[in-house]
Amino acid sequence: MLCADKSAWLITNHAPQLILSGYDNIDGDIIAVDAGLQSVYEHRLSPTVIIGDMDSLDPALLHKYRDVPLQRHASRKNATDTELALAWCTEKGYGRIVICNDMQGRFDHCLAIVQNLLDLYRKGIDATIESEKQRIFFIRESLSLEGKKGDLLSLVAYSPTVRFVGSIGLEYPLQELVIQQQQSRGISNVFERDEMSLKVAEGEVLAIYTPL
Repeated sequence: MLCADKSAWLITNHAPQLILSGYDNIDGDIIAVDAGLQSVYEHRLSPTVIIGDMDSLDPALLHKYRDVPLQRHASRKNATDTELALAWCTEKGYGRIVICNDMQGRFDHCLAIVQNLLDLYRKGIDATIESEKQRIFFIRESLSLEGKKGDLLSLVAYSPTVRFVGSIGLEYPLQELVIQQQQSRGISNVFERDEMSLKVAEGEVLAIYTPL
């Protein structure tokens, strides 16, 4: 059973030096994903568990955390280390998951993380990818965001058709807007004020928020 108040923060191999929320403000359990343990060490975080095949991790560093539970997987496997860590979090009932990743590595790995995000969304889990400069998540029916004038919000259709009811506070209004999956029409909308809101009538929508 999912617990909405139970949060997991995945520190991945490509965790950025900074995240929008700030590492000091993490409010949940730390999940070290393979070589993400290096970032855990650098930021002096305390991991709840270490998960991965450990093929890109210094054994000496791993030894420093010998008292932390370890979920070791074979290097030849059908899922990425991040996906395995997310499966563990789902099994443990985390209702909120934040994946810390700079999204600057291999494109196939970045795309795989978005696919993982879609899976979590469909399972009813509040999940986000957080980098130094962006927050990536799927929208559930409505969205309200506080930011500042000039911030960017991009909307990507992840179903054949996405239809919006409307929006408040965006330069390009979404009233009865329809975006097909192959279109890029939702890219780079702009905050007209310090907060915005929107409603979705139909479809799965990926949001990318970029504060400036």
